[in-house]
Amino acid sequence: MDAFEAIKATFFQECDELLAELESKLMLLEQGQTDLETINAVFRAVHSVKGGAGAFGLEALVRFAHVFETLMDELRGGRKPCDAVTIKTLLRASDVLADHIQAAQGLAPPVDEERSAGLVQELELLTHGGEAPPAVEEEEEDDFGFTPMAFDAPLDDPALAVEAPAADAAPAGQPGWRIVFKPHGRMYGSANEAGLLLREVGRLGPITVSVDEAALPTLDVLVAEDGYLTWTIDLVADVDEKAVREVFDFVEADCDLTITPLGGAPALVFEEEPPAVLPASDELDIAALLAKAAAGAAPETPAAAPAPAPAPEPVAPAPVAAQVSAPEPAPAPAAAPVPSAPIPPAQVATPVAPAPVTIRVDLDRVDRLINVVGELVIQQAMLSQRVLESGLARSSGIALGMEDLELLTREIQDSVMAIRAQPVKSVFQRMPRLVREVADMVSKQVRLVTSGEDTEVDKTVVERLAEPITHMLRNAIDHGLETPEERIAAGKPAEGTVRLAALHRSGRIVIEIADDGRGINRERVKKIAVDKGLIAADAALTDEQIDNLIFLPGFSTAAVVSDISGRGVGMDVVRRSIQALGGRISISSVPGKGSTFTLSLPLTLAVLDGMVVTAADQTLIAPLPAIVESLTPQESDLHYVGGLDPVIRFRDRFLPLIDVALTMGFRETPMVPSEGVAVVVETEGGQQAALLFDAIQGQRQVVIKSLETNYRQVEGVAAATILGDGRVALILDVDVLVTDMRRKSPRSDFKLAS
Repeated sequence: MDAFEAIKATFFQECDELLAELESKLMLLEQGQTDLETINAVFRAVHSVKGGAGAFGLEALVRFAHVFETLMDELRGGRKPCDAVTIKTLLRASDVLADHIQAAQGLAPPVDEERSAGLVQELELLTHGGEAPPAVEEEEEDDFGFTPMAFDAPLDDPALAVEAPAADAAPAGQPGWRIVFKPHGRMYGSANEAGLLLREVGRLGPITVSVDEAALPTLDVLVAEDGYLTWTIDLVADVDEKAVREVFDFVEADCDLTITPLGGAPALVFEEEPPAVLPASDELDIAALLAKAAAGAAPETPAAAPAPAPAPEPVAPAPVAAQVSAPEPAPAPAAAPVPSAPIPPAQVATPVAPAPVTIRVDLDRVDRLINVVGELVIQQAMLSQRVLESGLARSSGIALGMEDLELLTREIQDSVMAIRAQPVKSVFQRMPRLVREVADMVSKQVRLVTSGEDTEVDKTVVERLAEPITHMLRNAIDHGLETPEERIAAGKPAEGTVRLAALHRSGRIVIEIADDGRGINRERVKKIAVDKGLIAADAALTDEQIDNLIFLPGFSTAAVVSDISGRGVGMDVVRRSIQALGGRISISSVPGKGSTFTLSLPLTLAVLDGMVVTAADQTLIAPLPAIVESLTPQESDLHYVGGLDPVIRFRDRFLPLIDVALTMGFRETPMVPSEGVAVVVETEGGQQAALLFDAIQGQRQVVIKSLETNYRQVEGVAAATILGDGRVALILDVDVLVTDMRRKSPRSDFKLAS
């Protein structure tokens, strides 16, 4: 990749961040937070996209962003109301802007011109108050009072000086500002235009404009991309300096800008950051600063000869010191008083918090680092095993060194995993657009409420969350929520609510998608499953089992096949995607009130804290977050259900006792519970059970290796790992063992000693 393409790729990465910021701020506007800072944030995001697109010649993107930006400028200037209709249009405009960026990247086909043009027309109508926008010809004729110039005349010919009529000049003492503005070449390179800036100044009040082309070289050495012209604008309006500076807010770093009051003493203006302290004793520096600020000011006497930059009269430093350090203003030299322009205290000594420093790193490099650290963890475990087998005392230098190495390895592991951790915000921010589009397709009013966007999880998990969440949100809107008429008839608000939340629970990440719709119609679900031959007609199913029928391949409750649903593909894909990540999905539904789908996923696909246990002759790993307590079963605490299935008393409760070795086929006869160790575990749904093992070896951090990738999927096994002695150990899937395996295992020969 050449340097240009590398810079372009960086621009598109920044566009992703800008679109995320744009989406989040527009959602705040939709929620009623229409403060100036939020509107400015939207404006900055669109402006930044437009500037970068202009540098790379992405004309379609620049044109659309320009119209978007113009409306935002009207909103931030308070000239247009930020009402519900405008916000809805802005949300749709952000979707089209994202489509333009995708098309510019080559990741999507070109944007539909009819759709884009229609939205441009809506934006322009909102910008111009429902009237037709000014024609392009009118904009071209708006020359700010300039007269044509002939290029065959000498460049130093005084006739070339283009200036506004003298009759429009501001009289002495008239409130207003003189703005001297010289663009740099990089300002034009970022898709900004001097003419548009001058037009924005003109919206503040009457202006007269003159141009100084003294720096314009001859054509043989002229660089088209550079800036040679200096503009002088006299603004006759009673506005503060802040309003004038806001016009040049995004180009101030790409131009020379001086703003001074009309008809009075020049204001103290800093082109760069002002100094924290201005010492009154430094007379020469103050005088020089005043001379610089006064350059280009209007002459006080009409008889003075015109010049591009007249030399200022000598000014004593004492009044300046008084302006900065004393409250008394300098006396006005003209008939009318001139508003003073003191330095705001915030500009004098305001500490600025340093921005966080970040770097962009190729994901492959991070993956290689994680793999190497994983191997380091395995080697450290092997060394610890060798030291333990050698019989060295725990107080020996080697043993103590190994303990230090273990702590250091754990710290390295945690630090590397923190590098890869990523908030789920990147996935959540894609969903508002999806909700809007699906709601429009099915003619429903839907509000999306998100929470927990900053919940961090491994990047691999984040990347694979988008597809299942997309399916479930579409399902919630299409099947879960009623139409506005049905909701009103049921005593609900016309607008339905879908909630998307992320949280940490028991060492895992939980994603919840809930709606306040009609809930699952279990009778209809069972009938459809019977009609499709998915279950027997006389099958006796619990409510939970009926709810889970929607995950069967080919199942659909849609009466008509559409772009959204009805093809029998959706929820089964969700379950497979979640299971591939080592997770599971559950449903909770109340008819008439709504449904909640809960996804439970591991925080990372790389490491796990586990308890090393033995079952028969196998070494297994039980995930530590799922373990509540371990105990030795006593005969007095053991009981049997139906004379077959054992349960154990645990804190005044009876829990199922599952012989793991028997259940997983490691041995054919059950063990005596009192000779083993019971480990009480808790599933994601809150169900508890006791797993019976032969012994507990200890606690260890293990590196997760996919068993499905390297072998095949085994029920009751989540993954595998490599132990310190080089053997492979299976990592148990506690939820499957408790909820599924116990019901499937044969119990006819399960006999325990009395």
